[in-house]
Amino acid sequence: MPNARDLLAPQPHCPDCEVAIGQPHVEGCDVARCLRTGLQRLSCERKHNCGNDTWSGRWPGEADCERLGWMIGPGLPDLNRLLTEATWNPATRQWDARA
Repeated sequence: MPNARDLLAPQPHCPDCEVAIGQPHVEGCDVARCLRTGLQRLSCERKHNCGNDTWSGRWPGEADCERLGWMIGPGLPDLNRLLTEATWNPATRQWDARA
């Protein structure tokens, strides 16, 4: 069984578009997020500029789950809870727990 710390370790390249950490995702990448909604950029149907999301080395929302303490188990962020119980803050580009 892998070490829980290894599960959340930064990955050097995006699993879809293969850009390196700190580089903007390429058009059509299904990992990239809309910086206005926090949701998947590829599926964003709003008529706005989604911004240029960059690969952080971690799956979108993992760091927010860790920060909020929303983990299913060691190394397993509760991304479903994040999307149902948090609000996207476009100014800080992170998910915040609803009051």
